[in-house]
Amino acid sequence: MTRKAIIEILYEAGCILSSSDIMLKLNSRKVRPNRSTLYRELIFLAQNNIIIKNAIAHKDYFELPNDHHHHLVCVNCNSLQKVVIGNHLRRHERKIEKENGFEIINHSLEFYGLCQNCRA
Repeated sequence: MTRKAIIEILYEAGCILSSSDIMLKLNSRKVRPNRSTLYRELIFLAQNNIIIKNAIAHKDYFELPNDHHHHLVCVNCNSLQKVVIGNHLRRHERKIEKENGFEIINHSLEFYGLCQNCRA
């Protein structure tokens, strides 16, 4: 029940969520695992490639691998924003693979800076 709810929550979010965000959303659904159960479920889902675990600004976030995107990370308020980069990045990946004899399975790319609110 917890595992299914985690997947549903990540699907509805459409972007990364921290474990504490996931716990809040589980509680609002009346699913109340303890922290260790939540972490075990997240680790299981990540190890079985059902979800992706990202470490951003020294914090773990989780998401489904259904739409590949990147993130803008504010170094002041730690806000995260989803950003989609066109297919030209995939062309660079293929070039890197060919030049290095390396098969890329996945990549993580975050941009760090100041969000619009913190710049004001």
